[in-house]
Amino acid sequence: MPAPAVNPWTGQPYAQRLDPALARLLEQQAEGVAKVDRYAVPFPESRKLLEEARIRTHANRVSMHRVVNEDLLTNGRLVKLRWYYPSADHAQCTPIVYLHGGGWCVGSNLTHDTVLRHLAYAAQAPVCGVEYSLAPEYPFPAALEDVRAVIDFLCGPSSKLKEGGELILAGDSAGANLALVEAMRRRDEDATSDISALILYYGCYGPHREGGSFEAYGDGRFGLSNQAQARYLEAYMPTSSGSDWRIFPLEGELRGLPPTYVLAAELDPLYDDSIDLYRVLKDCGVPAELAVAHALPHGFLNQANDLPAAARAIEQSVAYVNAVARPASSPRD
Repeated sequence: MPAPAVNPWTGQPYAQRLDPALARLLEQQAEGVAKVDRYAVPFPESRKLLEEARIRTHANRVSMHRVVNEDLLTNGRLVKLRWYYPSADHAQCTPIVYLHGGGWCVGSNLTHDTVLRHLAYAAQAPVCGVEYSLAPEYPFPAALEDVRAVIDFLCGPSSKLKEGGELILAGDSAGANLALVEAMRRRDEDATSDISALILYYGCYGPHREGGSFEAYGDGRFGLSNQAQARYLEAYMPTSSGSDWRIFPLEGELRGLPPTYVLAAELDPLYDDSIDLYRVLKDCGVPAELAVAHALPHGFLNQANDLPAAARAIEQSVAYVNAVARPASSPRD
């Protein structure tokens, strides 16, 4: 047998042990549910299956003071926003705008309700979930255009933020990719100051590569596989895009970005992407912090209602941005 791949960050073989608490939780959630590979079915069905799976994790969800839905029409498309308010008092809170994961092809505010609630609770600040347009119906750059319109709206003259307000931009997986690219765009347009910090959970930042975490976890036994990731990318990116940094931000210029919190899931094909991003950010002089969620896979934060390690990971990311983000006004009721 070939020797196991070595993690260059630790100098040890890539870990292969799933957190026992999560293993038990996943087993319980699968009881009585027909086994369907949602990574292999057509995207409309995959979206429905993901929502059904995530609803099964909502029994112990965190209560909010109120949840408010809002629609934004941009580029002829309707973008749904969902504001989570953990309390009635948020006058001096910096809001968090969150971009859900799902390979640019699936996912919604419903599938990420758990993360949105835990973020709002941990930050004691409003959190806005953004349902950007999904591929393959709306391929690149539709999602980026939607994100741009949302952030421009929130920071513009008709904004729900008071004058001089800022926001924290966050996301997981494909959403982390979109958040990073939007921050890079705003930097290039001298508008980076609108974003006081980035929170990036187990994102995709570069093209598929041989070896490393792609080899160690790409077979999908912990969830996301190389095959599924390739399918998402094929649906999202046009064949003529090449190595466009707006798809793979690691191939762009990362200097001059706001303070950034990078979370890597240890049992994730995209683990190396987070490590590489953190290293480049540090080399570029960007204030950044890296956290590694040991023995946990891609998407684990969606189990935060019943998995203490997931809830703590969200709390730790909020603690970082609380320390570095400048105070700003919050959305008005």
